[in-house]
Amino acid sequence: MRLKALVAFSGMALAAANAFASPATPSNQLTIHEWGTFTALQDENGNAVRGVNTDDEPVPDFVHNLHGMLIQTPTQVPPVYFKGAPRSENDVYVRLETPVLYFYPPADGKPHRVDVDVSFKGGWLTQFYPNAKASAPGLEDGRFEFGNLTDNTVGSLAWHNVQIGVSGAQGPQTNDPVWTAPRQVQAAMVTAEGGESERYLFYRGVGHINAPLRVVRGQNCDELAVRSQFGTFAHLPKGFSTGPLWLVDVRPDGSCAVRTIEHVDLSQGPEKTVATIPATFSASDYAADLKQLRKSMHAALVENGLFDDEAEALLNTWEVSYFKQPGLRLFFMVPQIWADHYLPLKVSESADIRRVFVGRIELATPQQRQLLRRIAAGPASDSQWVYQALKAAGGNREDFYREDWYKRVMDGKQDLASLHITIPDDYKAYLALGRFRNALILDEATHRPTPALREFIQAYDLEASRTRGG
Repeated sequence: MRLKALVAFSGMALAAANAFASPATPSNQLTIHEWGTFTALQDENGNAVRGVNTDDEPVPDFVHNLHGMLIQTPTQVPPVYFKGAPRSENDVYVRLETPVLYFYPPADGKPHRVDVDVSFKGGWLTQFYPNAKASAPGLEDGRFEFGNLTDNTVGSLAWHNVQIGVSGAQGPQTNDPVWTAPRQVQAAMVTAEGGESERYLFYRGVGHINAPLRVVRGQNCDELAVRSQFGTFAHLPKGFSTGPLWLVDVRPDGSCAVRTIEHVDLSQGPEKTVATIPATFSASDYAADLKQLRKSMHAALVENGLFDDEAEALLNTWEVSYFKQPGLRLFFMVPQIWADHYLPLKVSESADIRRVFVGRIELATPQQRQLLRRIAAGPASDSQWVYQALKAAGGNREDFYREDWYKRVMDGKQDLASLHITIPDDYKAYLALGRFRNALILDEATHRPTPALREFIQAYDLEASRTRGG
């Protein structure tokens, strides 16, 4: 393992990636490219924190859902104000985020139709577009009565008789960046049997599997040990490696610090430490140039098989959550052998298939632990302040819930602070925990319970589904 300067790596990787810099001249074979992200949250011991069925970026309403109550929306309004709100699912260890499949037809110019099947071993495929035939335990007549998610669960999607390159085909109208960014690619349009078209096949999911790597924080919180969880499903050849890895710390003010590891050897077996990284950064480290980080990641994506515009589409889709959302996270390139094992893909004809996934591990930080201790110390606030504050923001009218600002707040598109609402200190601490705040607070209650913490969870109705008998 070698730590390298970010700028130096960027230059070398960019030079090595020229072969995939742009879509090639159509070949005599179908070409399929896929990208996506596996996201997990880990505690200081590298253990998966449960209940991470939360979105960074909700998808448009036209996207098909296996079950509307599986994915939490990123609103600041607590679940106590939502009837049937999505809950943390204790069985969910990982989020499969925004895989998209691009198609480049052969040069023969003939109409092209293919069948595409994808499965998730240990997971459910929860959202998809165009419409597909979904399969999962508990799914019957279009209703998904989901039970426990285990490592033996298999969810699947089937797009059969997909037409590639239909003249005049258009995707649904939307201005949502998470949907429009992946469109900016020179791939063929695809049209499903039901008539829905898009630039790509899209799907998302949740899984009961461990991330490919685990990150363990040293006793003095000054070092991170990266351990391999590869090799638990297959024998890896000697010297099998991945890289680069990027440790990224983003502060609330937007400043960023980055450390880069060129590559790590994964063939030493599971639970072997493959890299050690200093866990803290100096003040000068937070002057890191995000453009250089983006260039480095772009180069790695292209080197692993994506076209230039595909890599750009991935980074544009996740720009906020990758580069701007506060938190400490480790990014790495997921070897295709891992993706092929847990997410097998079948296509009805011979094709040149490149699958490029980014691993993203959000790391629990000392700052988050401090926020959790603040909530656990109490006293717990009364959740009625939320209703009273929203009503006051609407001029104390009884029909304030009809206003556009109210809908934006409830949908997570507007912050409570923008309404000049006074927020209790414990709820401020809760919001500051970030995207996975519900998972973190429930994990804290499991391992370090206090009466005030339990009262806070009950007041804001944050209980996980499994603890509610759901």
